[in-house]
Amino acid sequence: MYSINYDASKNRVIVKVTEITQDNVKQYFQDYIKVLNDVKPGFTGLTDLSGGKLFSMDVAGELSPLGQMSVEKGLTKWAYYTGSAISKMQMKRMFGDVVESFEKLEDAEAFLDS
Repeated sequence: MYSINYDASKNRVIVKVTEITQDNVKQYFQDYIKVLNDVKPGFTGLTDLSGGKLFSMDVAGELSPLGQMSVEKGLTKWAYYTGSAISKMQMKRMFGDVVESFEKLEDAEAFLDS
């Protein structure tokens, strides 16, 4: 499963992913779009993948448009933390140069707050 929240005080989207599969990817996409409607230009994002399973190729493909949509809405930086090299590659493919990976939550937040 997953959670998606928007912290208006920081203008930040916060995502925690344990698993996104073919069963819930469409709902995730819709939930993410709803949150994108609340952000202001210059927003940042934080994803916790530390307890998550890797996305299948199909799921990663369905999620990939969200990166460009986020940039179009004014995304400036996105940080995520995970210990998985494959997760790092997936996020880089989806979000491009605006995403940075970290092994600790504190480091990811410090990057976004800088």
